[in-house]
Order: sequence, then C-alpha cells, then structure tokens
Amino acid sequence: MQYFSLKFTYGKESKMKEKGDVPNLPPEFNPIIPLRDESPQREFPIKALPPIIREMVIGIAETTGTDPAMAATSILSAISYCFTGKYRMQGKADHSEPPMIYSFIIAEPSERKSPVVKFIKKPFVDFELKYNQEHAEEFHKIEAMKKKLLFEADKLEKEGSKDVDQIARLKTQAEQIGDVGKRRVTVEDITPESLIQLMGKNKSLLMISDEAGMLGNFTGRYSNNNIPNMDMILKAWSGESFFCDRATKESIQISNPCLSISLAGQPYLWDSMISNSVFRNSGLLARFFYCFPKSKVGTRRYDSKSIDPIVVDNYNKLIDILLTRKFNAKLTEERFLKFDETAQQDFTDYYNNYIEKIQLTEFVNCKDWGGKYHGQILRLCCIIHCVKCTIEGKCPEDVLVDVNTLRNAIDIADYYKEQAIYAFSIGGVDNEILRAEKALEIIRAKQIREGFQSALLKKCRNKIFPEPDDFYKALKLLEEYGYVAFDERETGNHKSAIYVFVNPKVFEDTDDHS
Repeated sequence: MQYFSLKFTYGKESKMKEKGDVPNLPPEFNPIIPLRDESPQREFPIKALPPIIREMVIGIAETTGTDPAMAATSILSAISYCFTGKYRMQGKADHSEPPMIYSFIIAEPSERKSPVVKFIKKPFVDFELKYNQEHAEEFHKIEAMKKKLLFEADKLEKEGSKDVDQIARLKTQAEQIGDVGKRRVTVEDITPESLIQLMGKNKSLLMISDEAGMLGNFTGRYSNNNIPNMDMILKAWSGESFFCDRATKESIQISNPCLSISLAGQPYLWDSMISNSVFRNSGLLARFFYCFPKSKVGTRRYDSKSIDPIVVDNYNKLIDILLTRKFNAKLTEERFLKFDETAQQDFTDYYNNYIEKIQLTEFVNCKDWGGKYHGQILRLCCIIHCVKCTIEGKCPEDVLVDVNTLRNAIDIADYYKEQAIYAFSIGGVDNEILRAEKALEIIRAKQIREGFQSALLKKCRNKIFPEPDDFYKALKLLEEYGYVAFDERETGNHKSAIYVFVNPKVFEDTDDHS
C-alpha cells in the first residue's frame, strides 16, 4: 500500500459517524520492528549458583512470576556484602579483587522489582535490628568510656597540665575507640555526604533499593554548587582508601571502604545515566552488572507456588551466619583466596585465549566495561567459593578455589557480559524513541484499537508529550515501525483527518491472557 506523508491536524475533529457510515477497514501494516534492539533471551545459569542461594532464587521467581535473573542479580550483590573487608580473590601475585558487586536491574514498573528486592533484603534488615538490640548496652558502655577519656584530657588541658604525653595518650585512646552507636548494614536513598559519614562509622555497607534514581544524588543535582560527588562510590568498589578534607568539619579518612550495590529501576533511568557524562566518564557504569529480565507480564498467576518455608529459613539462616561472622571478625587485613593448580591454569588460558581477544570485537562499544571483565570473574569466584565453604562447614581460606567454582563464575559472568553489551548498545536513545515507547505503553494499557489521532491524543495525554506535535511525531514513528497504520478519513464535517489503526499484534500478549 502506498502510504501518504503525515500531515498533522490540530483542530477538533468531530466524532466519526456511527452505523457504518465510514467503513473501519484497517490499511496494511508494516512489519513490526522493535523500537530498540531486543534484550538477550538467554536464561540465567541458575545451576551455577551455590545451593540455598539457588533454591531461594527459584522460589522468589516462582512466587513473584519473574525472570530468575532478577532475583539472582540482586542476591549476588547482597551476599557479596557478607565477605567485603574479609577476603580477596587472587588471580596472580600482583592482582587480586575484592568481592564487592554493583548491580542494576532494568525493567518496566510492572515487572515486580520491589517484591523481589524485598525478599532478598529482609534478612539483612532483620540482622541489623537484632544486632543493635543485643549490643545496645555495650554501645552505651563504650560511648561512656570514650567520653570519660576525652573529659580527662580536657580537664588536664584546662588545669594547665604540662603532662602533654598523658593528654596525648588519653586523646589517642578515645580516637582508637572510634565512632560507636548503632551499626548499619543497609542503606537506600542516601546523599553522598550521608554515605561518607556512614562509611566512616561502618566501613562496609550494602546499598540495596528498588529506586535506582537515587544515584542522581551523586551527580551534584542537589548540592549548592552542582559539583558531582562520586568518589566514595568509585573507591568503595575496589576498597581504595578514601580521604575527605572539609573546611568546616573534621576531615574523614577511611581505609578499605567496602560497598555492595543492588539497584533496580526503569529503562528511562538507564537512558539518562548513560547519556550523563558524569556517570559514563567517571567509570561508574563500567563497574555494574546489568540485568534486563525477560518480561512475564501477561503470563503470571496469583495462585503461583509460594516459596517453601524451608527454603526461606535456609536462606535466612545462611545470611545470619555470614553476617554474624562478619561482625564478630577481629581482622584488620583481608585474607587472600587462591586457585588450585588446575583452576589457575584454566583462568590464565581463558584470559589469554578469549577475554583479551574480544576486547576489540564484542566489547567494542563498552571497552570500559570489558576491561574489568576478568576482575568480575574473580569477584564471582570469591563469592561462590565463600558461600560453598560456609554451607559445607569449611573456612574459605583453608580451601583452594577449584575449577568447578571457576566455571560457575565464568557461566554467570558470561550472562552479564551479554547484558552489558546490550545495555551499552541501546543506551542513550533519543527522545523520539522514548516518546514512541511511552505512547505504545499507554495504547496497550488502555486497549486503544483505533481512532482519529486527535482522539488518541486525548486518551494518551502525558507529560512526556508537552505539545500535540510531540505525540503525533511519536505516532508517526510507531507507524514506520509497524505498530500502527494511518488512513485518511472524512469526518462528520466533510473534512479529512488522520485515522489511526493499531496493529493487532500489539495486543497479542494481553489478549492471550485476559
């Protein structure tokens, strides 16, 4: 069929005559072309996860009706927190990686990100509450001791004591006690300043939230000078010492800060992040695992299988054990985990024969992410090994990391490699695509099958379409991609206007499961 060039009409069009005065036979539709490249459809390698974690991921996916990749991604970041500051995975003598994992789940609002994150987060929140309740008296005693030391030092100074050694000794003892009070495990919506303060007190934190937009706090959008403040997030990924000199407050020094991040957000957030030079040029985006879960909308059931209480109990107990050991550890230095001979050779061969060779091919659009790929594998090795050893009642440092653990880590890393390549290939789409996606979303939600374009405008009004022309351009793009088709029809005023037909394939998923 010959398509006419689109002519936008902004005047009121009268309602179409009923009783068949105008035959509503749709024109031919162009073949549907995705507005964006479709995300990889590969299944997450669930079998590569250690038991207990694997069962919990499956259970969450079943009860929420979601892609297991969503729960797996969040749980890997969350559980990585349990080992931060305790272990490092050694690839070779002068290269090791800490277990910190940054992850970002990117999915539409209807994909049940929040319930998934809630299941995973709960034992961490519960532990934090229990720990602070059980140690409240201890905190008060320590605080009283610190105040006493500072009081004695201050008293000596006011009395004009010449015993400077004693004054210095008292102040040093008070400083060595450090900040006391309630311990923090998790944080959500937080400013850079608050994060620095909490990291100074705790050294290790888990940032877990279904509102990834909070990362915008670190771009300077809420600061007086609009200067980005991303140093803590950047340094805490590798445990690099952090120094903050402030004119009005005491300087902060944090050795080996450790941060694990599990975030979830909508596609538009990813678009805004990859288009933001602060995020991209800082190297922050190269530090994340990305997950574009396969949509289950339209296929979910309310009577889906609930998580087996035993599975939940095993997961909660595992997290409680890991956090108890983390909080009770008196270590000042991290312990290094090492490969056995076979795993060491396999990792070296994998790097030499594969990882390095794809830097200029598969990673051509995300070289910054690809440059950290081998390090991410080491981080996964560390986490998987530590979980396996804990379940088996072994100390991770007493057992060499074997080839099976390495292969598990590679399988998982390979999944995230595909996700990252996709993320960086689709990131930064123009506003026309975003508006077309929004128009299509509303059309689906409201089951709009046809109508004059002005009628569709009224039904699809949204802040993303500030002017009618913005909506009409979105419709034109949808027409080019086969989602709608145009016809020129006569109105009741004997004027011609554009009549829009929506491709029935747009509703196939919703129709099949209505």
